[in-house]
Amino acid sequence: MHHCPNRPTLVFRQRAALSAVAAFAIAAPLAVLCAGPVAAQEVAAWRVECTGDGKTLDCRAVQQLFARETRQLVLAMVVRKAPDPKAAAITIQLPLGLSLTDPLVMKVDAGQPERHPIQTCTNVGCFVALTASEKLVAAMRSGSELKVTLQDANKKPIELSVPLLGFGLAFDKARS
Repeated sequence: MHHCPNRPTLVFRQRAALSAVAAFAIAAPLAVLCAGPVAAQEVAAWRVECTGDGKTLDCRAVQQLFARETRQLVLAMVVRKAPDPKAAAITIQLPLGLSLTDPLVMKVDAGQPERHPIQTCTNVGCFVALTASEKLVAAMRSGSELKVTLQDANKKPIELSVPLLGFGLAFDKARS
């Protein structure tokens, strides 16, 4: 595991409801990740964000990780209902400066790792979109931590821990 010197402590911080666009408007460069060991000081539960046009409501479960000192976004996860009612559509925003040839690896607690390619990067970050299987959704409901591992541009792994506190409740509300 890659340990960068002086890495800021990550803080999980709940924010007021934002639109999906605003939630992804800020991205932290990979340098924010490489500044010392990661340790969660505060853990916020997953939350639900909704937008609507007066006729329909689009809701999603959201979790964000911020660098403690800079308050820059390090990771954002948005989980929506998928066409298959037992699955989930997940979008993950990551910082710029990643190895795009190496997949993102995620696993719940000590479960089996899943690999997913980084599909695209824009000026606000890199994105992974996937349809989570019923098995992964069930693991996220009962688990305590989603471990996300990615590679920096030098192929050194960086591991982030996404708390799953409140995921099941937020996802159920987002689906209804």
